[in-house]
Amino acid sequence: MTTDEARGGVASVAKACRVLRAFSPTVGVLSVRQVSAKAGIPRSTAHELCRTLVAEGMLEGAGGGYQLGPTILELAGQIIERTGLLRAAEGLLDPLVRAPEQEAHLAQLTQGWVAYVGRSSNPCQVPMLNQVGQRAPAHLSGCGKAALSWLPFDEVTAHVERCCADGAVPPPDLAELEAELTRARQDGFVTSRAYQKDRTSVAAPIFDSSGRPIGGVSVAGPSTMFTTAVIASARASVTNAAGLISARLINATPAWAKAALH
Repeated sequence: MTTDEARGGVASVAKACRVLRAFSPTVGVLSVRQVSAKAGIPRSTAHELCRTLVAEGMLEGAGGGYQLGPTILELAGQIIERTGLLRAAEGLLDPLVRAPEQEAHLAQLTQGWVAYVGRSSNPCQVPMLNQVGQRAPAHLSGCGKAALSWLPFDEVTAHVERCCADGAVPPPDLAELEAELTRARQDGFVTSRAYQKDRTSVAAPIFDSSGRPIGGVSVAGPSTMFTTAVIASARASVTNAAGLISARLINATPAWAKAALH
């Protein structure tokens, strides 16, 4: 029995999912050899899966390799539209960016990770990993920690365990993480330097109409620019933006759905 079968899944489907996860905003086109290495499957299997995924529109050919196809965009668009997070943040990210090196990020919490769904930056931007479509371990990123801080810690632990198992992420010190999230909840924001070297983010949580944290909004940039005064300014701006986004999400929820939540 394969590992995928032991988990109760269909092995071929699990392998196809690993192929799709091999792609990222920073590595958009992959050869069969690269797909094989990143997905951890034989090259012949990777080749057949890529051909099948092309036929289904999940991948498409690109420069002798493969890239994500239009069906992925259609499916992702449905998820983004369903949550309403990006729509609720309309017009609120750009004002958060107050220096050429800064960026504003909008991220959604999902199964141990955060997926970045919005980004605002100046033309003169510094290299960062928080590109739209990129995912990051929730317990390492500012947006993720802001959201996790409002969950019971047993739920946080489940998120962390899933992320570490899924992405080969080293497990954190849970006691330290719990202490950090407790402070973040008390403060209403979090300052994080764990996701990318020499980068700092100041983030606040976003809540849905049920009061559950669904993601976060952050201001990020080189750590050297985040003085005490800059952190204080960023805190005020991101908590205000997070509050407005949360309010928009609540107001956008149909009355019948709100009633079902209570």
